[in-house]
Amino acid sequence: MAGPELLLDSSIRMWVVLPIVFITFFVGIIRHYVTQLLHSDKKIDLEQVSDSQVLLRSRVLRENGKYIPKQSFAMRKHYFNDAETGFFKKVKRKVVPKNPMTDTSMLTDMMKGNLTNVLPMIVIGGWINWAFSGFVITKVPFPLTLRFKPMLQRGIDLLSLDASW
Repeated sequence: MAGPELLLDSSIRMWVVLPIVFITFFVGIIRHYVTQLLHSDKKIDLEQVSDSQVLLRSRVLRENGKYIPKQSFAMRKHYFNDAETGFFKKVKRKVVPKNPMTDTSMLTDMMKGNLTNVLPMIVIGGWINWAFSGFVITKVPFPLTLRFKPMLQRGIDLLSLDASW
């Protein structure tokens, strides 16, 4: 059932698509700076930093040990792996993973992240719906049923218009 073809105005690009792109871009910049303002500093555990540095040093030694003299390599290996006094043998620390439901700072950080992502999208969607309802921008390249018509053609009251527009 092919009806008459609809011709789209070429100025839609200038008056509909470009404002949406600019608004989305500027909201993204504002969201970035709001996220930086709401960012809270994480508590750094000194033992955790120390352990990660020792692991890093041991990995570098393992990967690049062939480039240093054998005695230097043996001394460093002894420091890390000696059966009695080696760092990895005498230092035993339990790693306790944090539960985000019990740590209020983690919950607050997650809520801030969700707000800075969801709230601007709701505002942009409402603005686009308000400002551009009634515009026909493009045709979907595949046929659609009439159930899609209220979703895609909000504000356009033409019964004869195909749902693909």
